[in-house]
Amino acid sequence: MTVKPVIDLANQAPVDGYEVPDRLREAMHLRSPVDVFPYATNTTRTKQADHSDPYMDPGDGGPPGQTRLDNLAPMVTFHHRIKTHGRWQVRHVFNGVFVWRSPHGRLFLVDSTGTHRITTTAA
Repeated sequence: MTVKPVIDLANQAPVDGYEVPDRLREAMHLRSPVDVFPYATNTTRTKQADHSDPYMDPGDGGPPGQTRLDNLAPMVTFHHRIKTHGRWQVRHVFNGVFVWRSPHGRLFLVDSTGTHRITTTAA
């Protein structure tokens, strides 16, 4: 049996480096245990930690504290590549709430309850 400390998700200190420390990786998994790509189902702990807003090295003018819980999203490698190199776009609108735009312009909200299609109507 392994005893682990209680993790306060509201008080996770950010770090300036690109690498995600174990404490932030664990907090990310507890906040979002499922891959955050629309309709994804992977719940393993081996998912990659993606910076929702791309990381920019502080030496190149990037701001401090970019590696923080409200800028990290767990994804399997394939979904991470689609987000990074494909035409899918994501906004991390709130800690653990993601809005995705597909290449065809469809919107999806992904949160702790799953994926929800966002439909727009003309007024």
